[in-house]
Amino acid sequence: MQRLLKVPHFLLFILLFSACSNVEETTPKDEFAIVSASDTESQIISVDTDLEKEAGWWMVSKDVSTMTISVEAKNIETVLFWIAPTGTGTWDERTLIGYDIDESDGWSFTWEFGERVFHDHITVQAIGSDGSTQAQETISVHSSEDE
Repeated sequence: MQRLLKVPHFLLFILLFSACSNVEETTPKDEFAIVSASDTESQIISVDTDLEKEAGWWMVSKDVSTMTISVEAKNIETVLFWIAPTGTGTWDERTLIGYDIDESDGWSFTWEFGERVFHDHITVQAIGSDGSTQAQETISVHSSEDE
C-alpha cells in the first residue's frame, strides 16, 4: 500500500521535470541586449575626503573647520550626506548635513562645520536615477588631539 502512494508522487515529479526541461527559447539571444541590474542600479564606487586617514578614521585636526567629501558613483541623481554618532542603533539620531543634485562638477559636498569635535560616522547615500535603488557607504570621522 505504501509503495502505491509513492508512485503518483514519482510520476508527478517526472512530469514536472520533463515539462521544465523541454522549454524552448523563443527569442534569439542577439535580438535584444541583455541589461544586468548592475547597469541600472545606483552604485557608489568610492568615497574620499580631503582629510588625512589614520587607522580607518578620517582625522580632523584642530586647525581644520571644513571638509570636502567626494563620491564616485554610477546611475544616480542625488547624493545625501548624513552624520550620526558612532555606536549601535544611532541611525535615528542622524542629521542631514548636505546634498548634491548636480553631477556636472562631480558628486561632492563641502561642509563648514566650525569647531565641532568629531567621533562620528558620515553616511553617503546615493539615490538611483532609476527611481528605485539606492546605495550607501559610511566613513568614520574623528577629531585628532594635536594642539
